[in-house]
Formats: sequence, structure tokens, C-alpha cells
Amino acid sequence: MDNGKKLLEDAKLLFDWDRCSTALALAVLAQEEFAKAFLLKLVADEALPWLPEVQRSMARHQCKHLLALVMEWLPPVDWDNALESYRRFNENHERRMAWLQRCLDRYKQGILAPDPDDPEPKEPDVSFPIDVADALNIYRHEEIERLRFGYAERDEESRGGKAGKIADGMIDVDISKTGQVGLHPGLVTREEASEAIERAERLVEGPDIFSAEYRLLTQVLPMIFANLTGKSIGA
Repeated sequence: MDNGKKLLEDAKLLFDWDRCSTALALAVLAQEEFAKAFLLKLVADEALPWLPEVQRSMARHQCKHLLALVMEWLPPVDWDNALESYRRFNENHERRMAWLQRCLDRYKQGILAPDPDDPEPKEPDVSFPIDVADALNIYRHEEIERLRFGYAERDEESRGGKAGKIADGMIDVDISKTGQVGLHPGLVTREEASEAIERAERLVEGPDIFSAEYRLLTQVLPMIFANLTGKSIGA
């Protein structure tokens, strides 16, 4: 995170001097540093398994850009209301744990049917936007598989939006398969550099780990990686 912040500061300085191409490059590097920190946070929270392929994905530009897209969806830390967010998170967690204990007590008594007077506590209604769902799908089923076997089948259904373009190298400065120049430094506009800096600024604080969106992410990731770890979905 510290390295990303320094890169972002340098990007802003160069932007002020109209060095737009270099400012954009440094802003993108800052985004990648924040994405690496995000990946390590997911590993620490046991949402992602620390497999060799996951570790190697930290060096692959497309993987970091896909994770940055997920980060953009997550609410940023609101330091002014952090304690209140933490309090709500604890209350929801304790309420659910108490309900699970009551279910277990009924099971031990031989009562298998749900108690209609004791419904399961509801989680906030959150769903993945299509670009975020595509980013997760491409990261797991294309990028990780490519790192495992050297080749992965493309999921064309995930290729229609922003995540598909990122996976195809939209952000990279390179030569395309048809021999065309990609994001050439001489083609970078001031607006594009500004957008890259603004995007890095949205990632700098990291996600609110007590948000409903982050909880959903940490519940779904173990499911889509379950076949790599040998764990069942309920483990």
C-alpha cells in the first residue's frame, strides 16, 4: 500500500507537469500495487487459498487489473463511520451465531424441521454487478487455469464488458495480435491520465471489510476455488 501511494503521488506530480503518458503509467502501477495488497487481504481472510497459481497471479498485469475492477465495486473505508460499521458488523455476526446455536440445540433434541418462529437472519440484499461477476469468472477460470496448465478456454459470455477488455490487455502498452500498437505513450491524453489517477485514488484506502459487499465476496470466492483446494463448499 505504501508503495502504491508513493507511485500515485509521483503520478500526480508528473500530471501537473503535463507528462501525461508517464503519469498514466505510474497511476496504473499504483492500481496494481493496491490490487496486490487486496489479494493478500483476501488470503489473510481465508477467502482466497494461498496456492502457487494465486501467488503467481500477483505478477500478471491482467490479474491485478481484474482485481482492481472488483475493488472499485466495494465500498471504500469510511473512517468517519468506521466504528459504527464495525458495530453493525458485530451485531449481525452475533445474531447469526446465536441463530445457528439455536438450530444446533434443536437438532440435538431431534427436531429437524425449521422453526417458523425463528427464521434465519437475513443478510443485506447484495449482488455482483455484471462486470464484477465477469472479472471474478475470468480471474478464476481463465487466468488461474492458464497459470496452472499454460492454457485456458475463453468464456465468451464474460467477454462482452469491461472485464473482458481488461483480460484482453486493454490497459497494457503492447502490440496486439494483429500487429497494431495498443496503448502507445504518444497517444495518451490528459483526460486518460486524469481518469487513471482518479481510479487509483478510489483504491488507495482499500475496501470496507465490514461492508455487506465484502462479506459476499469472501463467501463466494471459497466456493469458486473449492475444487482447487479439495475443500467442500461448506468447509
